[in-house]
Amino acid sequence: MRTSYLAGLFALSALAAPVDYGRDIRPILSDRCFQCHGPSENPKAGLRLDTEDGARRVLSGGVGAAKILTRIAPDNPARRMPPPYSDRKPLTEKEVATVRAWIEQGAKWQSHWSFTPPVRPVAPAVKQQAWVRNPIDSFVLARLEKEGLNPSKEADRARLLRRVSFDLTGLPPTVAELDGFLADKAPNAYEKQVDRLLASPRFGERMAVDWLDAARYADTHGYQVDPEKEMWPWRDWVVNAFNRNMPYNQFTVEQLAGDLLPNATVEQKIATGFQRNHRINSETGSIAEEFHAENLVDRVSTFGTVWLGLTVGCARCHDHKYDPIPTKNFYSLFAFFNSVEEAGNGGARDARGNFKPFLRLPAPELEAQVAAKEKEVAAAKEKLAAIEKDLAAKPLAWAAPQWQVLQPSDLKADGGVVLKALPDGSILAGGAMPPTAIYEFTAETQMKNITAFRLELIPDASLPGSGSGRGVDGKGVVTLFDVREGEKKLALTRITADFKSEESELDLVVRPAEQLRRGWGLQPEMNKPHYAVIETARMTEGGKFRFRIGSEYEGAPVGRFRVSVTDSEYPEVLPEKIAALLKTSTEDAEVRKYFTPHPHDRRVANELVQKLDGERRAIENKIPSTMVMSEMEKPRETFVLARGAYDKPSDKVVPAVPAFLPPLPEGAALNRLTLAKWVVDPANPLPARVAVNRYWQMYFGTGLVKTAEDFGSQGEAPSHPELLDWLATEFVGNGWDVKAIQKLIVTSATYRQQSSATAALRERDPENRLLARGARARLAAEMIRDQALSVSGLLNSKMGGVPVKTYQPEGLWEQLSAFPGRKLYERSKGDDLWRRSLYSYWKRTVPPPSMMVFDAPTREFCVVRRAASSTPLQALALLNDEMYIETSRKLAERMMLEGGKTPSQRLGWAFRLATSRTASPAELKILEQGLNTRLAQYRADKAAAAKLLTAGEAPRNKALDEVELAAYTTVASVMLNLDEVITRQ
Repeated sequence: MRTSYLAGLFALSALAAPVDYGRDIRPILSDRCFQCHGPSENPKAGLRLDTEDGARRVLSGGVGAAKILTRIAPDNPARRMPPPYSDRKPLTEKEVATVRAWIEQGAKWQSHWSFTPPVRPVAPAVKQQAWVRNPIDSFVLARLEKEGLNPSKEADRARLLRRVSFDLTGLPPTVAELDGFLADKAPNAYEKQVDRLLASPRFGERMAVDWLDAARYADTHGYQVDPEKEMWPWRDWVVNAFNRNMPYNQFTVEQLAGDLLPNATVEQKIATGFQRNHRINSETGSIAEEFHAENLVDRVSTFGTVWLGLTVGCARCHDHKYDPIPTKNFYSLFAFFNSVEEAGNGGARDARGNFKPFLRLPAPELEAQVAAKEKEVAAAKEKLAAIEKDLAAKPLAWAAPQWQVLQPSDLKADGGVVLKALPDGSILAGGAMPPTAIYEFTAETQMKNITAFRLELIPDASLPGSGSGRGVDGKGVVTLFDVREGEKKLALTRITADFKSEESELDLVVRPAEQLRRGWGLQPEMNKPHYAVIETARMTEGGKFRFRIGSEYEGAPVGRFRVSVTDSEYPEVLPEKIAALLKTSTEDAEVRKYFTPHPHDRRVANELVQKLDGERRAIENKIPSTMVMSEMEKPRETFVLARGAYDKPSDKVVPAVPAFLPPLPEGAALNRLTLAKWVVDPANPLPARVAVNRYWQMYFGTGLVKTAEDFGSQGEAPSHPELLDWLATEFVGNGWDVKAIQKLIVTSATYRQQSSATAALRERDPENRLLARGARARLAAEMIRDQALSVSGLLNSKMGGVPVKTYQPEGLWEQLSAFPGRKLYERSKGDDLWRRSLYSYWKRTVPPPSMMVFDAPTREFCVVRRAASSTPLQALALLNDEMYIETSRKLAERMMLEGGKTPSQRLGWAFRLATSRTASPAELKILEQGLNTRLAQYRADKAAAAKLLTAGEAPRNKALDEVELAAYTTVASVMLNLDEVITRQ
């Protein structure tokens, strides 16, 4: 039985067509064998099948080949390879026959296709030469003719303009642009439109979106707290680079090593922000060394994905199982990025939220204001120094502070707590006993030059244990002391107390960290009176103050307390040592040093210095900055990290590139600049292929290599390998001209095909890998939103600058924040709400929901191929999101004002605006029926019409009838939800 089976396979292999190692054999070995017998210094059984020597030794015939064939198709299933206990499926009969045929045909070896430099192929001859517009079409048509297929007809002109407008600018064509193109009968009319779109500043914005995904760009650092940073100058550099048509090799070098270029410009330094876009964990308790390693791993992995199309990160912990990247090679790449002057947990941030190294950007006006303010600060410091000199010559006039008790009024508390003002000015809490409480009251004083507030906790017989709190045994903990004068919050600085419990954290009282809920407590002296003194940052004039006293330590609300004020120069609770020295002499050197800052004249002068310096910092803090790369004077040493663990360094390594790729130039400096130039050396077989493949993916939904992130052994082989190599060599030969390669693709007959297809063609080629039709796919998240803004007339075309916070569900940040109770998301106002999606604020832990629902990545990691899904949530968002209702309303206004006099004219006008084509009579009839239904509904329920029109901040045209506008709004919403509108065809 078994002999018969093998004989059948032999017969099959004998009749088989020539077997190609790269196309037919390597994928089988990579999927089934390389995990154990692939790139590794210690392969199982000493057997490697990924190298020519290893594979030939076993597979080229004789005993070894016979043994392999009996193991991949064994009599005894327990002996089969891959072994039954592995996660790999056995070879199919067809795969076994393919391996046998390859052996019998001489076992011709080929290195992996992507590791071999591309050789420019000659465009193949084709039968339907008239269809060919440029060499791309020759390669595509040759494959179609081989498959017995024909290309599809060219898309109609309206649909073609809509397609290319989205592809090159991310926006739909206007009606005027559409009319102009349809009226232009010149043979090169379409090429002129392509040139117009490539010259548009919108081109750079569209191209930047994909690059931001790859660069994991965001406006926050990531991780749980996810603090803000400022990287938008790098984002704007990317947009401008695409619009200037910066050659891709220069684009690469500046982003990897712009800071190392001779006489590097500000722009070149900004470019290096590409490799500072990674997440940074600055949370308390994060280990700098650990996250320094994590940051570098991310950098190396991103570098590998973006420029090499390889999963180099797989070699962090062990030799890559499928590609020839040993762990040592990974850490040799790691070494190129290891000498950036940064801390793994960020270190100190500047006012823009950026960690070193960062670059402060030129801002002449602000810099002039800073210089002027610095002169004022210097003069104020001179005055302060003179006062301090005068004080040093006078005796110390220390006196104990005198306190004025404040009389409380307007007492308030939540949770059923009742506050009662007592005759001595204290406040007693009673009533309900919630686990936490915030007490509020007002008080007035005419005192001038207030330097401090005193908060007393007073025992009371009515409280548990006759203590000062309402908790067990009279426990009470103060977690917040907040003072406001009108809307202005007073700045408070130091807090001192005459007693505190061992678990007290006094500073949190004036700088509350709500996630800790700790503060000032008296345990075990709850039944004794004690006080704390909270000093003001600046002397404060009296008036009416509003106080908030917080007790958020669960189960320990304050019971009885009293607040006083003083204008004393020496209000604080004195340290024991200073208090003891004062009893003997006020002229002790240590006492004088301690009290030097206290006298009023000195305080006034010092406060002026602080005020002016604060104003200087406030101006300085307006100067934008951005994180960049910058080398340390002395490079760090790099070690292989055993199993990828940051605290287990082993062998020392130096910067180097993978051995299977071209070597670095002999004698070149081992730094990022050398690495960057090596990347774009024409001898490097990967970067040009990787780049043109992602461009192809932009236009056809799938790259010629489907696995755009993986050109290695586990990646998919190219559908059109000769075309890929032709494009790669064309790209390099054209000076890495980005716009030229885009024009080449979108002017091809392949690109211009209609996307509709027969059922038979869809069944034969569901993913359109043969390219017998145009691509059809749902628009990207940014395009869907920007299209709605565009057709509604709301789109704000301002470019660049600080990111904007657009519509999102109320409280979303707060629900997912480490700081509950704080309002964190303050959305932008006016025109900023309607800027392109590219400029939306991107918080890594809570990305914009309108982007996420349409498959945008979180930007936590490098992504070069977005997922595509179709879910009910997408329809719900388009129908109910505040922005989409608002854009529907504004489109409705345009219908009524610009679309014509009759409903049919208006609906037809809007339909063409949204779809770029004329609606059929049947379609108009359906839309008009819907309009009439809504008109009847809203005439019967005018309140519902009024409510619908309140969505969004864009002002409503009140000259338009409310009911009619609401009805047209619903029809506009239907149009913006049409499959044809949200799909690129």
